[in-house]
Amino acid sequence: MSILQHTSKKNQQLMPLFDGAFIENKPIPFPNWQGTKAYSNLFYWAHLEAKQSAEFPLHPHEGFEIMTFIFKGSLEHFDTATEVWTTLNAGDVQVIQAGSGVQHAERISQGSELFQIWFDPDFSLSLNKSAAYKDYTKKSFIIHKEEGLERVVYLKDRGPVSFDTQGLEIQKLHMTEGRYSEPLDKEATYSFYLLKGRVKINNNIIEKDDFLVLAHEEMINILAQKEAELFMIKSPSHIEYERFIQRY
Repeated sequence: MSILQHTSKKNQQLMPLFDGAFIENKPIPFPNWQGTKAYSNLFYWAHLEAKQSAEFPLHPHEGFEIMTFIFKGSLEHFDTATEVWTTLNAGDVQVIQAGSGVQHAERISQGSELFQIWFDPDFSLSLNKSAAYKDYTKKSFIIHKEEGLERVVYLKDRGPVSFDTQGLEIQKLHMTEGRYSEPLDKEATYSFYLLKGRVKINNNIIEKDDFLVLAHEEMINILAQKEAELFMIKSPSHIEYERFIQRY
């Protein structure tokens, strides 16, 4: 197995915000003077836990496609494209296509937990598009039930989410204790974040909030040592266009 990255929570970038109201751990932080940990068409990935209710004030974005996944609690969102406040609840997903530019604000309630992940759809094209956003409620996503496993498919061919960034598949696997196998595309890169529990992936122990990136595999074997939730993104191993991270 070709492991590109295995990072525990304590070795990710940890950042308290608003006097500790929010705690973020970032498997893919923003680039800095040391460079970037971005890869494929993933640019940034943060896991946020709200210890208190607080608000990110109005701030700008451009170019990127940004997906927010609400796992617990709720989030209120405002942007200059719609000029209304919209509430997202647990299980909901939001897509921002920042395009030529948009500003937004977020109010996050105490006890909430979420991902925010940024993708690079090809800046040379996206900067010429108008900004847009769309919310997807929990009922937008079909849950596929298999023996001991529930699979939520967020993004795949003919899936509910509309997105420009190419080659992505995004799923969440909820597993009872047991053994599972997942077929993979050997030409793709796979990113895994363990939201709950403890698992072994091809004999590598993965703890809660661990982040694993692998490639060049046709199959993974998962041993869930107790109830577990595993978030998974498939992305291209080779990108045809020049990426934003190549500026660093």
